[in-house]
Amino acid sequence: MTAAQFAALSPLVVLAIAAVAAMMLVPLARLQIVQASAAVGLALAAALVLLRIGAPAAPMGALFTDDGSARFGIVFACLVSLGALVFLRTGHPAKEAPSLLVLVAIGAATLAGAGHAATLFLGIEILSLSLIALFAFRLTRQGLEAAYKFLVMSGLASSALLLGIALIFAETGALDFAGWGGRGALTAFGTALLLAGLAFKFSLVPFHMWTPDAFEAAPASAATLAGVVSKSAVAIVILRLALTAHLPEPVWSEGLAALGGASVLIGNLLALRQPQLPRMLGYSTIAHSGYIALIIASGTPHAGEAVLFYLAIYAPAMLGALCVSAALGRAPTLPDLHGLMKRRPLEAVALSLSLLSLAGLPAAGGFIAKLFLLRVLIDGSLWVLVGIVVAGSSLGFFYYAKFFTAPLVGHTHDESEPLPQLDRVLLIVCIALIVIFGVAPAGLLNVVTATMAP
Repeated sequence: MTAAQFAALSPLVVLAIAAVAAMMLVPLARLQIVQASAAVGLALAAALVLLRIGAPAAPMGALFTDDGSARFGIVFACLVSLGALVFLRTGHPAKEAPSLLVLVAIGAATLAGAGHAATLFLGIEILSLSLIALFAFRLTRQGLEAAYKFLVMSGLASSALLLGIALIFAETGALDFAGWGGRGALTAFGTALLLAGLAFKFSLVPFHMWTPDAFEAAPASAATLAGVVSKSAVAIVILRLALTAHLPEPVWSEGLAALGGASVLIGNLLALRQPQLPRMLGYSTIAHSGYIALIIASGTPHAGEAVLFYLAIYAPAMLGALCVSAALGRAPTLPDLHGLMKRRPLEAVALSLSLLSLAGLPAAGGFIAKLFLLRVLIDGSLWVLVGIVVAGSSLGFFYYAKFFTAPLVGHTHDESEPLPQLDRVLLIVCIALIVIFGVAPAGLLNVVTATMAP
C-alpha cells in the first residue's frame, strides 16, 4: 500500500479504532468519556480528509474511490454524526450508543466511497444494522416496533439489492460500477431490483413506511443518522452510479424520476396532517429524498453540484430541528411548541429557522437549494418534474408554516430540563449556517463545484 492509498483510507481506520475504543470503554468509564472518545474519532477522521484538500485522487482500485464526492461524503458523515452525538439521549443506562453512532459513520463513509458491489453492500449493511440497534435502544414498545419494521424491510431490500447485482453481473461479468452496462433483459431487471434496494435505504415511496415510525420512536440523534447521514451516503452512491455506470434506460433514470416524483407528492401530502414534530419531519424527509432523486434523474451537467449543495443545506436544518425536538422531550406536538419564544428563545429561533429552510423560503439556505433544484430541472427541460417540485413545495409550506409559527403564539408550562451547553453551541452553529447559506451561498457553491471537478 502506497502512502497516498493509506492517507485515503486513514479516515476509515480512525473511525474503526474510535468505534472499538468507545465499545471497550463502556464497562470502564462514564458515558461522557465514552462520548468524548467517539467525538475525537469523528473529528480526527474529518480533519484527515480536510488536510488532503487539493491532493490528487489516490489510485485505490475498484473497491474504493478517492474522488471529491467520496471525500465530501466522509467529511459530511463525520461532522453530522458529531452534531448528533451532542444530543444523543437514549433514555437507557447502557453506554453502547456512541459506538453504534460511529459505526453508522463508518458505513456512510464506506458507502460514499463505494465503486464496487462489495463496498456498496458492505456500507449499506453496516449502516442498517447499526441503525436497527439505535432505533431499539430505548427498549420501548414503539422503538422496538420501529426497529422490527426496519429490520424486516431492510432484509427484503438487501435481498433485492443482491439479486439485482447478481443479475447485472451475470450479463456484464463485472462488479465494479464502471463495468456495468448493456441493454439485455437481465441487466434491465437487475437494474430495477438494484434501484428498489437503494430506494428503501433512501426512504423513497413506496419503500418509505419505516421512516416516520423511526423518527417518532427512536432517539432524535438516531433519527438524524437515518435522515441525514444515511441519506447523504446513499445519495452519493446513487449519483456515482448515474455518472460512472451505464445502466439501461429508461429503467434507471425514468425509474428514479418516478420514485422521486411520488416521494415529493406523497411525502408532503402525508406530512400535512401530522401533529407531532418528529413524525412530521419523518414524512418531510421522504419528500426531500424525492427532491434529491429528481436532481440525479435529470442527468444534467450540474446535477452533481446540485446534489451536494442540497445535502449541505439540508443537514443543519434537520440537525437543528431534531436537536430542539430532543430538548423538548419525546415526540413534541404543536401545543408543546406554543409560547416557546417566550420560554426558550434560542430553541424557538433555531426551530423556526430550520423549518423555514426545509420549506425553501427566502433568507434561509433551503431557498437557494430549491432554486438550484429548479434550475437543474429547467436546464433539462423536464417540465413535468418542475411542476411536481412546485406542487410539493406548495404543500410543504402549509405544514411547515404551522410548526414554525407555533413558537410565536400561545403559552404553555415548560417542564423540560434546561438545554445543555453543548446543545446551545450546536443550535447556534446550525442557525449561523442556515443564515450564511441563505444570504451568501457563493462560498458553498464554490466548494461543491470544486468537489465535483474532474
